[in-house]
Amino acid sequence: MKNLTFEQLNTPDALQIVRDIAADIWPKTFSNILSREQIVYMMEMMYAPAVMEKELADGYRFEIIRVDDIPAGYMVWSAYPAHPGTAKLHKLYLLQEYHRQGIGSAMLTHVAARAEAAGFSRLRLNVNKNNEAAKRSYLRNGFSTVESVKIDIGNGFFMDDFVMEKAL
Repeated sequence: MKNLTFEQLNTPDALQIVRDIAADIWPKTFSNILSREQIVYMMEMMYAPAVMEKELADGYRFEIIRVDDIPAGYMVWSAYPAHPGTAKLHKLYLLQEYHRQGIGSAMLTHVAARAEAAGFSRLRLNVNKNNEAAKRSYLRNGFSTVESVKIDIGNGFFMDDFVMEKAL
């Protein structure tokens, strides 16, 4: 196994590394699922500096994973007030060259352990219904589907997701 390290990002300037990784991952991951216009819209909606800085100020935890000291992916999670005792995994993405090596599972295990240490008893996430690789990974890692949602995100776009959850 490669050397994996996790790093929490605690300053607005540090969040640029997440934006850089997202700019590589998103078009490759979603080009067969979402329109180019929706990808551009969602990238701005979720990764604009002001958006991420507000999330950081609101208690979202931003972390990157390094593989042999190279930034390879990121995770963003927080408390989920709509479901007391539950943490919400907002984002978990890994560069494609690191797929199928157990690194994504290590990321999920890391977030679950951090959430449990913070006092949460469940971990919840949304996954695009058409993202087959991600769905398989979540199922392999103990998540189960609890809901199907279609969320209007504005500009005529929707997130058509499964909500998945895992007991910690």
